[in-house]
Amino acid sequence: MMGRNTHFCRPAVTGLYIAAALLVSLQTASAADPDLTRLSPYGAQRGQEVEVTFSGDRLDDAVEVISYEPGLEITDVVAPEDKKGKTVTAKIKVKDDSPLGAHRLRIRTKSGLTKIANFFVGNYAVVDEKEPNTDFATPNPIEMNQTVHGRIDNEDVDYFVVPAKKGQRLTAEVEGLRMGTYYLGANFFDPYVAILNEARFELAACDDHALTYQDGFASIVVPEDGNYIIEVRDASYGGHSASLYRLHVGDYIRPTATVPAGGQPGETVNVTFYGDVTGPFQQQITLPGEQQIDFGIFAGQGAAVSPTPNRFWLSPLPNVIEKEPNEDRNQATEISIPSAANGIVLDDSDTDYFKMTMKKDQEVDIDVIARRVRSAIDSVIDVYDENGRRLAGDDDRKRPDSWVRFKAPADGNYYFRVRDQLNNGGADFHYRVEVTPVSPSMEITTNEERRYVQPDVELPQGSRTAMLLSIKRENFGGAVQFIAENLPAGVRIESPENWASSGVVPLMFHAEENVDLGNQFAKITGQWTHPSNKDLVVTAPVEQHHMKIRGRNQNNYVWLERLNRIPIVTTEKVPFDIQIVQPKVPLVRGGQMQLKVVATRAEGFDGEISVQVLQNPPGVNSSRSVKIEKGKTEALIPMNASGNAPIQESAITVTGTARVGNGNIAINTPFAMLKVAEKYMNLEFVSAATEQGAPVDLQVKVTNLTPFGDKAQVKLVGLPAKTSTEEKEITKDDAEIIFPITTDPNTPVGETKNLFCQITVIENGEPIVHNIGSGRLRVNKPAPVVVAKPKTEEKPVEKKPAPPKPKVLSRLEQLRLQQEQIRNQAN
Repeated sequence: MMGRNTHFCRPAVTGLYIAAALLVSLQTASAADPDLTRLSPYGAQRGQEVEVTFSGDRLDDAVEVISYEPGLEITDVVAPEDKKGKTVTAKIKVKDDSPLGAHRLRIRTKSGLTKIANFFVGNYAVVDEKEPNTDFATPNPIEMNQTVHGRIDNEDVDYFVVPAKKGQRLTAEVEGLRMGTYYLGANFFDPYVAILNEARFELAACDDHALTYQDGFASIVVPEDGNYIIEVRDASYGGHSASLYRLHVGDYIRPTATVPAGGQPGETVNVTFYGDVTGPFQQQITLPGEQQIDFGIFAGQGAAVSPTPNRFWLSPLPNVIEKEPNEDRNQATEISIPSAANGIVLDDSDTDYFKMTMKKDQEVDIDVIARRVRSAIDSVIDVYDENGRRLAGDDDRKRPDSWVRFKAPADGNYYFRVRDQLNNGGADFHYRVEVTPVSPSMEITTNEERRYVQPDVELPQGSRTAMLLSIKRENFGGAVQFIAENLPAGVRIESPENWASSGVVPLMFHAEENVDLGNQFAKITGQWTHPSNKDLVVTAPVEQHHMKIRGRNQNNYVWLERLNRIPIVTTEKVPFDIQIVQPKVPLVRGGQMQLKVVATRAEGFDGEISVQVLQNPPGVNSSRSVKIEKGKTEALIPMNASGNAPIQESAITVTGTARVGNGNIAINTPFAMLKVAEKYMNLEFVSAATEQGAPVDLQVKVTNLTPFGDKAQVKLVGLPAKTSTEEKEITKDDAEIIFPITTDPNTPVGETKNLFCQITVIENGEPIVHNIGSGRLRVNKPAPVVVAKPKTEEKPVEKKPAPPKPKVLSRLEQLRLQQEQIRNQAN
């Protein structure tokens, strides 16, 4: 039963349908949650067979090694007993036509799937670095066209010597970051490579390059016969046990740019390669018939093929190649809409113009694809009219590529110019500009199940597992349904209809009881159909972005593996199952609920099970620290809704994680429905005030919105310390509640502003808990008591005689008195 499998419906609500008897015979897996950290060797030549050692943990029950890419025959998978689950060995035979580059490998055990480790396929014989080789005078001798596997320890420098002839091309490219060796932290491996002559003069060197990210390559035309030294180290002289590299040394072609930078799937394209030390060259490339993520083309043929690809964009748009000269509007290369303009900015004075004819109000998206095909250009796009007036433009909308949406103000010709932000140019400054009408599109990616960890579809027999998908919609809105291709027989998917129009959507995988154990790569596709135009269909594959190297402060991704095929691994039954007890009542706005989850355990399994809701409905929160305790069979997950939570019904599932054997296993409950409803009543609090030690009545006015049967219990919550009241009962006909509040002489003085009523309504035998209101209570100090003083008889006060009035002096007397005062002062 392989092929397309679609599920897009409202989930049926079921009860507890798995009885304990179904689980009695389950056997506890011994190596759940397998882990893979390294493999050695990490690459081989086409046509070679090697024995590979995989290192990790909990690999005891390894069954097979799976590869995302074709071209490898993997046999003799063994987990030696004496290695205690930390090692697996396997033989890998590389076919003669195996695709070059990284092959993403994972180990499948009976109980799960490891993370990804990369195995590289190349054209050249592989040799190992031989220590000591840290002295320039004693380098490792190697031959032309070989790949060296090595490691840089702290402050380590590795030297290699290779003979070369005058006029011969000599290239050394190092893969370090691009190997995707797991490393967390700021000091990830940043390789530096150089070519030196025997006199120790540096002929070419490279730290980082747009084409090779933090890796580098150096290339020369050999000036004279002799030996040449290749130096490899960390750019900052760092290094550690994870600083592994593949060094490719040979006379192969190493271009840095392609024109065009993309093409249509299935077509044969005449590509001009730029950047090789011997100059540009052309080569015909036949592109794959299907869209691929991070597709690249290998330049050259036979032994001269580049060891790593040039990124190449796959798109249904026809190509237009710039025609030089096109440095101004009068020389602009003409394009049609839709199409893709391709070119290269070869020097500092180069800018490229393209011309397009548009109708009034016609709207287009102009997308510069440059760094996304590993170009060095920091593009700037500008749009002009016939008179040279700039109408629109952008620099870094696509970080650092440019993108602009342009609407023509009138019929006529319009021009766009492509240049580098710093007006630089060179043989690696190529670009592709896609000009398209505004149209709907989307991207779908899996959400991390926890920080930096992608979810895997590890599906026990008779059980379920779920993941969350993020949908980025452009120029449309509406429901997205999911289609699965190549699912294993006995496996189906389910995506609830009520989530289909949201930005984050749950997707659940179901396995039948007797599904065969194994692995199968499936493709999951999201699809949107225009409600009034069934011919307008938008599709996008579900992508997984596996973090391999994390940078400074562990908060940014330095290297990701982007994949659009999802391995569906069916595993042995697990010794427990969990179910949600379907709530019979809604969760009301501003209210709370205890969501009941029950476990069915196999005989002999009594471990604790952590349970948490995979995705809460909008405006709803739930506890993420609830466990079904050891030996118990149920737990309650507290949930609450905000006062403005959307009124709707949502499918929810709970993830249960338990320690099984020496690792963790997670499964999901079937979907259950959770309804968010309007609260049953509104309350209006009348503010109250009293004094310490004095009683007071708090009046609450009730407006019933939804009739309810019998009586509701009402509790006043939030009273200050040393106060109390009594619980009340109300019916649907009551219009007010009076709470008699008693206070204490030591009740704190002040105003309490956050009083609310917790109202519990019973329906269908289950509580509906409301938290409503915002009341105030002020407690004052008692007014001071004024005590009257006793009256006393006042004693009569004797009147003193008034002082005599001063004698009024005549003018003559005043002069005499003044002279007498002067004489007294003189004596």
